[in-house]
Amino acid sequence: MRWTRVWVSLLVAIATAAAGPWIGWWPTLFGALTAIQVGTLERRTTKSARPERYVAASFLSTAFFASCGAATSGGPQSPLLFFIALPAILMANRFRRPVVLAGLAVTLLITWGGSIAVDPQSFLDDPVMVMVASATIVGVVIFTLSLSDTEMALRADARFDHLTGLLNRASLQPRFAELRSQAHATGGSIALVVYDLDCFKSVNDDLGHDRGDAVLRDTAHLLRRHLRAFDLVYRLGGEEFAVVLPGVGVAEAFEIAQRQRESIEEARPGGVPITISGGVASASGCDVSWETLYHRADTALYCAKRKGRNRIVVAEDEALSADVAGVPVDPGAELVRPAR
Repeated sequence: MRWTRVWVSLLVAIATAAAGPWIGWWPTLFGALTAIQVGTLERRTTKSARPERYVAASFLSTAFFASCGAATSGGPQSPLLFFIALPAILMANRFRRPVVLAGLAVTLLITWGGSIAVDPQSFLDDPVMVMVASATIVGVVIFTLSLSDTEMALRADARFDHLTGLLNRASLQPRFAELRSQAHATGGSIALVVYDLDCFKSVNDDLGHDRGDAVLRDTAHLLRRHLRAFDLVYRLGGEEFAVVLPGVGVAEAFEIAQRQRESIEEARPGGVPITISGGVASASGCDVSWETLYHRADTALYCAKRKGRNRIVVAEDEALSADVAGVPVDPGAELVRPAR
């Protein structure tokens, strides 16, 4: 988006400068203001406390400058009428559909008001330029909206697991990077639970992949049911899941994981008597790192598998802190010594 605005502003500046001797100095000035508004938007937005409102106001002021240029260079017959479309096109790449349509309506009002009000008789004599400019603005905005919708759909496809509806591994890294930055800045904690369905291969082998898919879908639903709105569940691949718990210590994470494990055992996802094993790890402040956290939780998960499955295992030092916090760590939560 940034380079799009830069190139658009350069094109506007070049076109305005080339047409300066023909259209006059006032239109050239307004064209330059339009180019400056578009070209410097990114830098100015970073300094704003309310960037989205600032961007919307900037786009509308850009449309106003462009309409002033059109009004001072022939009104209904001005070649600058088409420049008024620029902010509406850029809005279509940034805002939701209702905001874009509202911006389009305002842009059309500015186009008609800024041109017809200057010379109504000229418009009545020859309305072609205004009509073509209006049709161009509407057509380009609708086309840009369509492209944006397609891009958003492709992004959603890339972020979600279609079978379970959960976020996938590709979407985990950027989200965890945000949480890590917040934890580093505030000293907050993040807990990670890594799950793996027990003996899931036998479900596919004995009952078929359709039943296996049903097990995965029901498991995803059960994992989500015991979480807060801002906790996140990911399908890492196959029968492996991860739950990211911002602001949660190991004691609370252990409790949540136990409830999830018990609900899956009781619910028989997909009509299959299957269980799940999990490993819990947490970190806080500058110690938060995906690689370290995942390695510790994954190590605890494999310990749970070795100890008989259908249990939650907490890493070595964190199992001790869970006991101190008053959480009854069951015999399945053996102490795990992380690899050094």
